[in-house]
Amino acid sequence: MTDVLLAVDFPGRRDEARIADLRLEEAGWKVEYALTAPYSRVPDAGAQAAELAARRTGPAPRAVLAYCMAAPLAHELAALLSPPGAPVPLVLFDGEPGRPEAVRDAARTVAGQLTGGAAQALDDDADLLSDAALTGRPEEVMAAVEDRMNRLAAEVFRGDGFDETEAWAAATQVSGFYLDWIAHLTASLHTARPAWGGRVEHIRTPGHQGPRRWPGAGTTENHLVDSGRNDLLRDPRTRELALTLLGPPTT
Repeated sequence: MTDVLLAVDFPGRRDEARIADLRLEEAGWKVEYALTAPYSRVPDAGAQAAELAARRTGPAPRAVLAYCMAAPLAHELAALLSPPGAPVPLVLFDGEPGRPEAVRDAARTVAGQLTGGAAQALDDDADLLSDAALTGRPEEVMAAVEDRMNRLAAEVFRGDGFDETEAWAAATQVSGFYLDWIAHLTASLHTARPAWGGRVEHIRTPGHQGPRRWPGAGTTENHLVDSGRNDLLRDPRTRELALTLLGPPTT
């Protein structure tokens, strides 16, 4: 039995606490944080999972942990990493499937941050971030969003006195992290939801809208922690519950 946990939690800027805030290492667990640079921009959870699985060495993890919309990617990883007859369980924290509106919100927020104002440039093409485009043409959407983000950022840098070469170099550097995040959210829309036979332990906040039965799971157990969403992963009750559900590490 392995004492390794695989955590899937995009390390971006956000108000919400992170899986790392559970401090599972202090309880003797070895935690591998799957999402590290370079991040994949392939807008497909199965393809991203295959890339992450190929980076790993060693035995299958005891469990795969995921927060929010990293859950579809974690699901694909659990299925890929499960040995025959021994499905790896998922431990989700306010886990949810991908949502097109989450991608739209992120893209418009990023555009506003890059320009320092309203993201009007993303609203002049009604189809760019439509449900149909995001679910049916994700690679095309990502290419278009990348081009739009880089042009928005380059325009800002030109206004600051950069020449054309400097403006584009700075734009691609600044927009890169945001594009990684948008690709992560877009990938959550594209998953085969494999029925791998594993159980899901879902730790949720009151009012969380994620499914009560996780698609593809053998069983789903829901556990309520009366916490605000931002504090779920730093709440001591969440840590205690997670450690109880995981059981003791082998060392």
